Amino acid sequence: MAHVTQSDFVGTPFNARTAPLNIRQRWTAWDVYHVVDVFSDVTAELRAIREGVAMIDMSPLAKYDVRGSDAERFVNHVVTRDVSKMDDQQVFYTPWCDDAGKVVSDGMVVRIEGRHFRITGDPCARWLARHTGGFDVELLDVTRERGILSIQGPRSRDVLADLVGQGWSDLKFSRMCSIELDGFDVEVIRQGFTGEHGYELCVDRSHGPGLWDAVVRAGAEHGLVAAGFVSSDIARIEAGLVIPGPDYTKGGADDDRGAAVEVDDDNTASPYEIGIGRFVDLAAGDFVGRDALVAEHDSGPTRVMVGLLVGWEAIADMFTRQGLPPVVVPTPMWYPCRVVAGGRDIGRATSLAWSPARRSIAGFGFLEVDHAEPGTEVAVVFEVHDLTAPVPAIVVDLPHLARRRAQ
Repeated sequence: MAHVTQSDFVGTPFNARTAPLNIRQRWTAWDVYHVVDVFSDVTAELRAIREGVAMIDMSPLAKYDVRGSDAERFVNHVVTRDVSKMDDQQVFYTPWCDDAGKVVSDGMVVRIEGRHFRITGDPCARWLARHTGGFDVELLDVTRERGILSIQGPRSRDVLADLVGQGWSDLKFSRMCSIELDGFDVEVIRQGFTGEHGYELCVDRSHGPGLWDAVVRAGAEHGLVAAGFVSSDIARIEAGLVIPGPDYTKGGADDDRGAAVEVDDDNTASPYEIGIGRFVDLAAGDFVGRDALVAEHDSGPTRVMVGLLVGWEAIADMFTRQGLPPVVVPTPMWYPCRVVAGGRDIGRATSLAWSPARRSIAGFGFLEVDHAEPGTEVAVVFEVHDLTAPVPAIVVDLPHLARRRAQ
């Protein structure tokens, strides 16, 4: 057996501050890290995201720096958008796909300055490295060296203004600026994964505690709270933001997958299938997967990602019939359920969770296009101990909650 030392386990740059606050000792595994599951109460933390302001440790997001004379040409080759159109300190949301046009991951590309880019998203170091041939670039994984503290909610602008001081001028959506705070540098990006107005603050690992403390001080009079993984996950579900692994299988080779959830080649997905086709620029050049995406653009997808609302009463009844107390989706479901209609399987449901915005169980359905119209009645097959039964559900438009992050 291999000897494991403490140095083998690396907390996020904010772990020294989040761990003492985690009084429930509930943690979620995220890539090589553990992050706090719930600090206090999921409902209260989600309310802060939606109505006030919350701070969220997003450090496990993979971060890859790309530098070199061919940096722009390389990034253009691997993503589906034309980064030659980007200014310095501009941010593009984009997917990147395999040769079959299936999404390997999606995330943000930042042109930090000139020939220096950063790609953030799901881990895909092997996939990116396999495409560096013929390009004069340096690809560096800086995930562990950089922390991300996300400030999300309607009052996030007020917190950032107090944090930065009088020199602050509001930042446009999908833009970045660099600030100096208490003697260290912080990259501020106007973005977020909750659907709300917010910012992501990126800092060197050594300055993680200092940034956390500064944000806490700035947010004190604005009701800032720490929010855990579960509340931020529900927020992204309500905002209609799908993720690789739970909602679809990543494209690429087997060692690109890296997900601790069900992997099924039948559930790989193109950008058109999961509702992000508008971020595919077919005129951008010869990027990976372009030929397949041109063909699909012309023919149209055969299945699409939609919203689902599921009847929680029927699930509660399944518990009751077995003499069990109802526990109806206490946390988002990161495993798929079959969706049926007319006596046959028509797709699968993913990321089901209780949504305060919908006052129902809400999530995503990856369904055949013939069953994807809003208002279509389907059924999601639930398993509760020894009982398996179809539960009524209805197809709805995405997002479940109108996004306000660009406001």
